[in-house]
Amino acid sequence: MADRLSIYCPYCHRHTALSPAPVQYSHAGRDYTIGAFWKKSYNETWWIGICNACEEPVLALNNGDTVYPAPLPSPTEQDIPELIQLDLNEAKICFSAGAYRATAVMARRAMQVAAVDKGATGDKLVSQIHDLQQAGKITTDLKDWADAVRWVGNDAAHPNGVQVTKDDAEDVIQLAEQFLHVLYVAPALAAGIKKRLGKM
Repeated sequence: MADRLSIYCPYCHRHTALSPAPVQYSHAGRDYTIGAFWKKSYNETWWIGICNACEEPVLALNNGDTVYPAPLPSPTEQDIPELIQLDLNEAKICFSAGAYRATAVMARRAMQVAAVDKGATGDKLVSQIHDLQQAGKITTDLKDWADAVRWVGNDAAHPNGVQVTKDDAEDVIQLAEQFLHVLYVAPALAAGIKKRLGKM
């Protein structure tokens, strides 16, 4: 079993490594420090890892077969506005916890906040997505991505008996994140290149 584990920390939202928590104990008048490991069975060792960035504790099985609290799937780009980041991060936290309907609802919400931020009109996401396309702010492909997230998010939010699977939730996060990359991250990268080349 490795004594270090790389994760995307659920606390500080950074890629980091976990180191075994030091456990201190005294015996025969002497102080000792050992790693916090518990060998439950031949192939099961639980241990407490400490995030090297924020020093918060995480419980891990073996080489990360199980980690609690669950690591987030990936960091959210800083060029995405903060309110939208919060929604997308909440979707990722829901996914990590196995709350797949909540994942879809929050991913849908992140996209709707982005649509409003980009000036879309209409009171429903379907019309806001259509408005973004008509205004030339998104392509037909992006509209299709947004509609897919909207469909799953709508099913998740309403009592219609439709289940949201782990695969559905993972796909919705990826589509929503790619949608937001096109709206915010790619333009920020292009602007940075223009500025560095003196083309602005």
